[in-house]
Amino acid sequence: MKFSSINAKCPTYMDQHTLYVGTHTGSFKRINLYDDDPYEQRNLQPIEVLNKTSKITCMEFGDKDQTEILIGRANRCVKVFSCSKQDSVSNFEVGSDEVVGLGRSNGCIVAGCANGEVQIVKYPEPVKFSVGDNLSRLRICPDDESRMVTGGKLLKQIIKLWDLETQKVIFTAKNVKKVLELEQLVWDNDVVFVDRNLIAACSRHGYVRMYDTRGPARRPVQDFTSSDPDDQLAFSCLASRGDYLYAGTTTFGARAFDIRRMKNHVHVYKGFTGTVTSIRVDPSGNHLFSACLDRYVRVHHAHRTALEYRCYVKSKPTQILGVEFKEKDRTDKHETDDDDVEIVGVEDGSDAEYDEIFSNMKTVSEPTKLTKKRKAAEEDVDVDPVQKDKRKIKSTKPNINEVQ
Repeated sequence: MKFSSINAKCPTYMDQHTLYVGTHTGSFKRINLYDDDPYEQRNLQPIEVLNKTSKITCMEFGDKDQTEILIGRANRCVKVFSCSKQDSVSNFEVGSDEVVGLGRSNGCIVAGCANGEVQIVKYPEPVKFSVGDNLSRLRICPDDESRMVTGGKLLKQIIKLWDLETQKVIFTAKNVKKVLELEQLVWDNDVVFVDRNLIAACSRHGYVRMYDTRGPARRPVQDFTSSDPDDQLAFSCLASRGDYLYAGTTTFGARAFDIRRMKNHVHVYKGFTGTVTSIRVDPSGNHLFSACLDRYVRVHHAHRTALEYRCYVKSKPTQILGVEFKEKDRTDKHETDDDDVEIVGVEDGSDAEYDEIFSNMKTVSEPTKLTKKRKAAEEDVDVDPVQKDKRKIKSTKPNINEVQ
């Protein structure tokens, strides 16, 4: 599919996905990519109540079945949205700054704010603790809900792994070696769990790093750093699937890295004209969902890097989530186990309504050309050959009246 500024969908893109998009103005949209109109956008909340502080800053699934979405805003508001009911089921406020991370741990919602305040929403009293200022992102481990990773700006907010049951740090990353006795700049603006023990981070300072929390070494075990002065990258968002990391940039689209060897990227995804604000991978690992400040949401093939779908949204998208369409059970509730069909009619075996309709129908008696030809052929078969020759001679005699 060629790159242009119009909505487009590749004919070979047949997967049934639904996109949930959060925007800079606070609107929350749904786009069904499998509908007859794959570009139709439906607002899932009233836009009249939105203001300048309603910006959606983070979105995460609340369960493994992806039936619940947790939405965090700049005005400290957290919303729990049910995908099955297509409506909000609860709203509440947390902390005193914008929400930068959400997740569930043992059934409780965990929310992190930009000022470092973390709140575990429990009844009757929530659990609150601080992880430090300048927090950029907080995520819960999908394989172990008792683990949480944080990352932010400056060396004090370098990657840290937390135990939510004790609210204590169990792993703190170490910065790379100094250059000319100078500490390298740290700004982990997005972090993800590759698995229970591997953590990846990306930075505005042009690096993607991966840490292993099991060994004694606290420095990165794999990393990529942009060293070309003509290709200075600033990474904005991160996603993980299998052996691959997908990172969005501020100027050069998105890139994919193999975690087994991260010295160079393995894929480049093009078509962007602005900062990639959010990037996700579908459960199959074949499609890449992304939101960009150029007001487009896109779907790329993760392995072929081909652009498969592009849709313009009116507001700048800040967050995106993609789910696979699940067909509902259409079994009829009144269905019985007996497969026999009983036809109920009147006693004389007829229907009065149909009898009246057929009785009022006109009989078509007009002969068609086809019936005339059939009759002529039948007559030729029955007539004696001698009489047939006489008939031909008679037909060739001129009419006396016509001659006169």
